Amino acid sequence: MNYDCMVIGGGLAALTCAIKCASEGLRTGIISYGMSALHFSSGSLDLYGYNPDRKIVSRPYEGIEELVKLNTRHPYALCGNDIIREAMEFFRGAVAKGGLELYHNDGSNHFHVSTMGTVKPTYFSQPSVFNETAKEAFEKRPKIALLAFTGYRDFYPELAAVNLRKSTLFRNLEVITGEVTLPIRTSKNPHEFRSIDIARIFDSERYLKNIAAQIMNASQGADFAGLPAFIGINNYQKIHQRLQELAGILIYEVPTLPPSILGMRVDNALKSRFAALGGEFVAGDRVVGGEIAEGVLNHVHTENHGTTRIRAKYFVLATGSFFSGGLVSGFNDIREPVFNLKLFRDNERNRWYSPRFLDTKGHPFLQYGVETDDNLNPITENGETVKNLFCAGALLARYNPVAEGCGGGVAVSTGYAAAKKIIRNLRGGAA
Repeated sequence: MNYDCMVIGGGLAALTCAIKCASEGLRTGIISYGMSALHFSSGSLDLYGYNPDRKIVSRPYEGIEELVKLNTRHPYALCGNDIIREAMEFFRGAVAKGGLELYHNDGSNHFHVSTMGTVKPTYFSQPSVFNETAKEAFEKRPKIALLAFTGYRDFYPELAAVNLRKSTLFRNLEVITGEVTLPIRTSKNPHEFRSIDIARIFDSERYLKNIAAQIMNASQGADFAGLPAFIGINNYQKIHQRLQELAGILIYEVPTLPPSILGMRVDNALKSRFAALGGEFVAGDRVVGGEIAEGVLNHVHTENHGTTRIRAKYFVLATGSFFSGGLVSGFNDIREPVFNLKLFRDNERNRWYSPRFLDTKGHPFLQYGVETDDNLNPITENGETVKNLFCAGALLARYNPVAEGCGGGVAVSTGYAAAKKIIRNLRGGAA
């Protein structure tokens, strides 16, 4: 098997990189093991939300300019602001061509509400989370109803309401809570329902009138109704609009515990776009090694393909961080398991984490990852730069996705930057 570009991983960085390469006519493949981290995400994309003083960043591109002055090895510093802007627009366009619209706030961050009722800055959101109509309505200081489905255990509106009232944005608003009962009989205990079960019910569109009436009744005259993300996986835009019309109220989807319907929509849109471009996606297989000689990765091999060698002119490693197995830790050791690449890390385990589990600055281990040169090429433990291998996304070192609110932005930007470099190297000139 021979490719122009082979991407290892299946998350935001991997899909962005692969879509860009495939859109330029390169034979591009993805090898991905397991479920994408997008299934565990909010479905919004964070570009840069908090500065080093933990103050909210309103204008992310301006904030990034200051950030990279303080941290010249930050992944954003390796990309540059022009590439970051270009990457964001490319990503938004790719998702749209995959059937999912994303809204932004004219270059500024906006806020989305988490399942716990905390308010977080973000850059791109789906229309059921942020749109111009919702923005205008919120500026009028509306009454808000947080509603849950009877028996559903992954969203507690009373807890969310308590936390929501602590935010300066919601402090003077009336926030009420209530429940909606799904008009369907099933052999499954209602307490076993997850978001995906509810989404499938809505995809059928059979019960919209009944549920809309319940939403209207439970909302008690509110202007907004916030419910756990549920409005279907496939027909969500049509269903969202129809449900709002029937209920006579703006409906806001709150990200839920995994599986995340909002995250699944992004994943589906990106994979749909990659397939439409002729990309080849190998799911359920893990790259376990490869041969590096004289600074060139000649091939990789996988668990399922045995002795078969997968060759490419360029490779991209976007396997994520600890959560997805891109980095693994032992008792006093952290390593990159595929190529044994050089890492930025501290081997003293007691320095990996903060004493406070919910420390607002995040834990030190979140900054650990693969060291690269300015070109996003990694370095082996032997000190050899791998010229045809690029690293992207959460695998990279020297940034904190939680404390900085930039995980999605780094993934998209570095994945896109890697693709641009591959295209330029193969084609020459501008990518």
